[in-house]
Formats: sequence, C-alpha cells, structure tokens
Amino acid sequence: MKDLSALVANLRRKAEKLVEKYQVVIEQNKQLTNEVFELKEELNKRNQQLSEMENKIKVLKISKSVDSESTKDVKLKINEMVREIDKCIAQINK
Repeated sequence: MKDLSALVANLRRKAEKLVEKYQVVIEQNKQLTNEVFELKEELNKRNQQLSEMENKIKVLKISKSVDSESTKDVKLKINEMVREIDKCIAQINK
C-alpha cells in the first residue's frame, strides 16, 4: 500500500512539473508571437520606406534626364508616367 501511495505521489509531482513546464512554454509562445508581430510591422515600415526612396530616386533620375533631353522625349516620359499612375489607380480600385 505504501508503494502504491508513493507511486501516486511521485506521479502527482511529475504531473505538476509537467504542467509548470507547459505554462512556461505557453508564456514563451506568447512572447515569441508578439515579437514576430512587431518584427512584421517593422518590416512593413522598412519596405514602405524603401519604396518611397526608390520612387525618389526614380524622380531624380527623370528630372536629370529631362534637363538633357528634347521636348519629344520629355513628352514620352510624361506619358509613360501617366500610364504607370493609371495602372496604380486601377490596382488600388480593385
């Protein structure tokens, strides 16, 4: 009988330790999930900044090329930009 009660007590201690470890893992999972969410937000912000910088570079390149090109070439570039803007607006409206 003592052996049985000792086994039950030992089993209870192991079960309690297992529950404690499970709670720790759940807490770590919550923390890691929050960290992933924050990192995704930061990545989105960085991607947006990158896109803005690329657009600025494109505008600067266009402005430099406009200085050195003829009126016909400038009109073609403006038409190309207008088409790109129209495509962007169409994608936004989808």
